[in-house]
Parts: sequence; structure tokens; C-alpha cells
Amino acid sequence: MADETPEAIMVLAERHSAAVREIDDWLRSSSSAVESLTKADLVGVRYRPVVGWRVPLEFSDGVRRVDVMVSAAFPFQPPRVRLVDRPTYLTWPHLEADGFMCLVPEAAAFDAADPIGGVASLLAMAIDLGSRSTGHSTKQEFQDEILSYWTHAAALMKTRFYSILAPKAGSRIVRAWRGNGLLVLGEDDAKLASWVTKRFGGLRRFKSGPALLLWLEDAMVPSDFPATAADIKALAEQVGATDLLAKAVASIPDELPVGLAMPTSNGLAIAGLTVSRPPLRFGRDTVRKGFRPNRMPPSMVSSRFFGRSPIQRADLQRIDPSWIHGRDQDPRAGRLREKTALILGCGSVGGPIAISLAQAGVGNLVLVDPDILKPANLSRHPLGAPYLGLSKASCLAGRIQQDLPHVSVRAIVARSEDVLLSEDGVLAGADVIVSAMADWGAEAMLDEWHQSEGRRCPVIYGWTEPHACAGHAVAILQQGNLFTAGFDAAGLPLLKVTEWPGPTVFQEPACGAVFQPYGPVELQGITALVTELSLDCLLGEVSSSTHRIWAGRKRTLDKAGGRWSDDWKTLAPGRSEGGFILERPWAIPLDVKVLAA
Repeated sequence: MADETPEAIMVLAERHSAAVREIDDWLRSSSSAVESLTKADLVGVRYRPVVGWRVPLEFSDGVRRVDVMVSAAFPFQPPRVRLVDRPTYLTWPHLEADGFMCLVPEAAAFDAADPIGGVASLLAMAIDLGSRSTGHSTKQEFQDEILSYWTHAAALMKTRFYSILAPKAGSRIVRAWRGNGLLVLGEDDAKLASWVTKRFGGLRRFKSGPALLLWLEDAMVPSDFPATAADIKALAEQVGATDLLAKAVASIPDELPVGLAMPTSNGLAIAGLTVSRPPLRFGRDTVRKGFRPNRMPPSMVSSRFFGRSPIQRADLQRIDPSWIHGRDQDPRAGRLREKTALILGCGSVGGPIAISLAQAGVGNLVLVDPDILKPANLSRHPLGAPYLGLSKASCLAGRIQQDLPHVSVRAIVARSEDVLLSEDGVLAGADVIVSAMADWGAEAMLDEWHQSEGRRCPVIYGWTEPHACAGHAVAILQQGNLFTAGFDAAGLPLLKVTEWPGPTVFQEPACGAVFQPYGPVELQGITALVTELSLDCLLGEVSSSTHRIWAGRKRTLDKAGGRWSDDWKTLAPGRSEGGFILERPWAIPLDVKVLAA
């Protein structure tokens, strides 16, 4: 006997059927010309519709039929609208080649309790789009989403095409590297080789070729898209880059990768394409014809190279730092790219902090840790089993460089005291130092060094309380107390958020091997706390020694067997639920009141 359909699925199916009936009744009450789409009409259609209607709509230029289609997830997912009587492709914006209209963003939400309202809104948007399009007022819409039309308008090259070019104005000759199914544009060989080496872990040899970036004043519309090599030459003439074009093909390459940079209100768009060398004709080179090698004028090469041969468009993806870190919209990106963070300790706290700082846009990292990754580390460390027995600092640096090749990462497999006593100047180059060592002796030594060198750059200390039920981030700057001011002679913090009736540190079956049993989820609030304070210091938003405290949820504390300390109750009266951050100057008396962040 077959299993019965689960009740939950039956409920969803009935909700779907009821919504479909509502739409059907509403559409047919609005027009007698509404038709139901057959199963054959829906087969092979994108978005996997299960029900649909063909509806006549009054547009500004006359009646056009549209298909309203819903999937099995309706009414929780919105319907799709396809224009049946559609104009020539790319004369209307937001209209795909198969007629589907892009009326709302993919993540748009509709009220599942009002399916008729959702459909009515979409149909009204369709009519409005038609009115704007026939009124020729959609140039800006084409320009602001230029890359969608560029990639939808032609068969694209299969090679993945990336750009690490800086988003700075100006046409220029650049360089291109080809890998296995990959093409990357870079400003010069040094930058390109650095990115490729970090991304792929080193190459036996690096070889690049010429490429060209043409900077256009305005984004194109589809009717202006180049189709031939001669069109690229015409674009170069328009932007005053004829000489650059000639230099780019002076060596007569097999193909010339070209980026068309176009500023839009949504950021810089770079459309990619390649211009292939004209094919042989009757077995003869049509470019060199009549000239000896190396004796051909560049202008003649350019004239013959950029002829009637069709170009090949590419789905070029920007992968430069400005795009990765904020898509050209984060004003902090440029400042952080020039900063250097030195992280002491690459364990379960320092490891996630290093990755987060790199992802936030810090351009230079120095990772210091003497230890190797052990099996017991796997549950809380960003590195996994493939790295067992290997240096935490080296492997973490390698992973960050491969994931974010534009970031410069240096690993130092050493103890912090060795780095402090070294004369190689690595500390002098740091804009912030982050200590995630949880080692009182090492941190006291760091604090002494920091004081003796004049507290040149901020030092951030981060640590967790038992079971990661609370955490601390302390920034020591030129103004304010030293780090050791908040501890007793034995290295115990003068302020504790939590108290525990029994032992909180456990012993492994080995000499000196101790641990605390908590997982990565509990650590997230603490690593975020330390990372945010580090970024604030890099951006100059902290002016004196500061203490930020993360109090975890009381439920987590209760389950672990702890309680809030009396000092914490004094600092945060009436906040026994936990789950918040409190900020205060570092190592000040408890009776100085501050507010929760």
C-alpha cells in the first residue's frame, strides 16, 4: 500500500489550487477573451509553470497578448509574465529573448494572501513598461543594465573572462593571461602574474599578451553594440584611442581581448569581447601581405586587423577589489586596501578574524602562529582535515590568497615573542595588531613592547570567557590605559561577565593538554566583536583605549551551568537576557556608567 500524501503537502497543494481559482475567476471576469494555456503550451518553459492564462492587454500602441504563468509554489512565489505579441528583441528593456518580462527583482516578495493583487500589479507594470518603451524614454534603463543586454544579445565565448583592472578612467593598453578555459585582464604583467600565482598556487611559467581597455563616456544601448572588428576601431576613434589600438596589435597577435568600460549609475560596467586575427586567404596572411616581418607600419597593421571579421562577445566578470568589496559603493574599500593587519594567533578565534578582515577588504595581512592543525581543532577552525599536521599560519595564508588573490598575505611560523624580539621590522609595517593568543605572558610582553614603542598603532586583544558565553575585545591606543591595567598580577581579568561554580577547563589524556568544550556557533559573536573593533581602528573611528564586551544569551549561560557575575549586573542592570554588546573605556571603575552598543 502506497504511503499517503503528507498532510503538510496537501495543505500547500490546496493553498495553490485556491489561489489559482481566484486568479482564474478574476481574469475571466475582466475579459471574455482570456484563454487557459494547455499542458503543451507549458512544456519546456522556463520557471516550470504548471498553470497559465493568455490575456489581452491594452498597451499604448494597441492590444498585445501576455501569458501569465504560475509555478507549483504559487502563491508563495510570484507569477511570471511573458509577452506573446512582442517587438523586435532589444527594442524594449527588461524583455528577454523568449518574451519573459523582468518586471521585479528576483528576490521580490508578494503577499501570498492576496494573489489577485500580485497579478494585477505585474500586469500594470507590463503596461507601464510598454508605454515607456514605445515612447522612447528607456535609454537610461538600457544603459544602467547594459551587461544583461550585452550577454543576452549574442552567442558568447565559452572561456570565462575576468577583469582585475582598476576602475580608473582612461583608455589604455593592458595585459591578458590565458589559462585553461580562463582569460584574465590586468593592468600590467606584475599585477597579473601576482593574481594568477596566488589564485593557482604558482605556475611553471607565466605568459601574457596584449589587450586593450576602451573607456567610453556613456554606456551603450543595444542598437550601438559593435558587431565587427571595424566597429571596435570606430569606437577607438570616438574616444581618441586610435594610437593605442595600433600599438595593441603591433605584434599581430592571434586575438586581441578588449574591455569596453562604461560608467553607469549602478557602477562601472566592463563588457568583454575578443577580436580575432583575420583568417588566411588562399593560404596567405592577409595582415602581413606585401610587408617583410617587423617592417610593417603599425597603422597598416591596425587597418588590416580591424576589418569585417565578427567579434566574439564575452560575459566578462569584474573581480577587482573595488567590485568585490562593496561593488564600487563602499567608501571604506579604498582605505582598507592600503592597510596592514598583523594577527598573532591563528586558532579558533584568530583564524576566522583573519578571513573576515580579508573579506572586509584589508589588503595586507601578516599571520603569526607556531602551531600545526590538530584533529581536535577541526570543529572550531576554518581549516579542515586536508590541513591536519600542517602549519596553521601557512595554510590559512594560502587559503586566503587563493580565495582572494588581490590580498597580500604573509605567514610567519613563530611564537609571538620571537616576532617581538626580531629586528626584521615586520611589526613596524602594521596599521593594527590583533592578538588572539589567549596567553597572558605573551600578551603582557606585547603590552610592554607596545608601550615602549610609543603605542604607534592600535593593538586589539580578544578573548573568550568559559564556554564562549561572553567575549571581550580591547583596543589599546595612545590615549587611555594599557592592556595590563585590566588584569591582576596573575593575569586574571578584573572584570568578568560570567561566574562558574565548578571547573571550566578540561584535561585531555595528555600532559598539559587542556580545552574548553564549546563550538563555532558560540564563537561567532566574539570573532565578529574583535573583527569590527579592528576595522574601526583601521578606519580611525576609535580614539582611545576601548573595551567592547559581548554578553551571550542567558539561555546558553544557563545550559552551561554559569551565571552573570555581580560586576556584570552592576554594569548592565536589567539586562539579564544577554545577547548584546556593551562598550566602555578600558579599565575604568565599575561605577562609570556607559550604554549598550
